[in-house]
Amino acid sequence: MALPLLNTTATDGRYAMASLSIEKPFELQEQRRDDLTILFVGGLMEQIELGVLETALKRLAREDQRRVIVDFSEVTTLSTLVVAGFVICAESFRLNGGEMTITGISRSLRDAFRMIDSSGKIKQQTDVAAAIKAMSQQSVEKGG
Repeated sequence: MALPLLNTTATDGRYAMASLSIEKPFELQEQRRDDLTILFVGGLMEQIELGVLETALKRLAREDQRRVIVDFSEVTTLSTLVVAGFVICAESFRLNGGEMTITGISRSLRDAFRMIDSSGKIKQQTDVAAAIKAMSQQSVEKGG
């Protein structure tokens, strides 16, 4: 666990807390609703954590869970490199018959996704409720 740093101030020698951000550890939770799986991703997400998410997506594909929402609303740190890696994972999931929507991303992250996924194959919604509604309508339109 990271501890806050103490710095002496030049004027009177008292200690002042340095401003730090203590990262929340990576967390991946899964929730199933009929044929829809929601993956809630939280905390710091780097290459290793992307591998955990990729493994979960591969498992879901093997289990024939083809409809997935990935919610990034609790992610604290995510690099452009990880976004690019996730786009590759999402495209692989889609090519294997999966349907995915991402939710909970900030405006700047949304822009990064759009730049990297220029063909717009990854669907985006503002939140999980909107994604469930959109995916349910698509399912009805497909006759499912």
